Amino acid sequence: MSIPLGLLLLCIAMALAVGGLILVERLVPIGVRRQHNDVAGFIYAVLGVVYAVLLGLMVVAVWEEWNQAAHTADDEASSLSEIFWIADRMPESEGRHIQELVRSYARVVVNEEWPLMEQEKSSPRAWDLLDEIRVDLQSFEPSTPGQQVLYEQGFERMRDLADARRDRLLEAEQGLPAILWVVLIVGGIIVVSFTYLFGLDSTLVHLLMVAALALIISLVLFTVAALDFPFKGDITIGPDAMEQVLSRFESSKLRDL
Repeated sequence: MSIPLGLLLLCIAMALAVGGLILVERLVPIGVRRQHNDVAGFIYAVLGVVYAVLLGLMVVAVWEEWNQAAHTADDEASSLSEIFWIADRMPESEGRHIQELVRSYARVVVNEEWPLMEQEKSSPRAWDLLDEIRVDLQSFEPSTPGQQVLYEQGFERMRDLADARRDRLLEAEQGLPAILWVVLIVGGIIVVSFTYLFGLDSTLVHLLMVAALALIISLVLFTVAALDFPFKGDITIGPDAMEQVLSRFESSKLRDL
């Protein structure tokens, strides 16, 4: 979710919450509402705790997913970097080509695929380059024990790279299920609306309390929405790790690349 849209929804939520209280104040006399303060207080305490726990769990869930997505992006860049260095120790013909493919893959991911992930898409060119790297590693025939070790290490890093790429693309598409958003929004409306049942002598104080409650709930929901898709919106995980290894590839003097 973009920050301007989030701020707009925040203001709308607060306006609706305050407007609802003003409407109830006019329709239901304060004396009628005050009669139920004690009972409503007990029920509201339980309702508030249940909703607070639910909100807390959602924040923790999206934050963990955000951190996992960041680790996935770092792991992909690290695996790609390892393949680049392993290729440097291979025979020149095979190693040079693999390094060129690795460098091209990093460029495509940074320049093409990262923007595409905001649309929940991937780059076909990146998939092709990944397949070419795998084919080149498979076609390498080790002739010494040392080359055999490189062959095995290359395949391990290739598997890690493919797994990290797949996880990154999945994390770019997956968010909280729609049913959870329904529960969060409806629950927030109920929690705020329940405060209308209380009768306070000062209408201004009541309005401020409702506005503050609506504000904090809206802020938490905005946070959940902003972190829900880690590669989309104004608050996103950037290709910093991949840009770092790409810069290292382009400045490296290995094989005079």
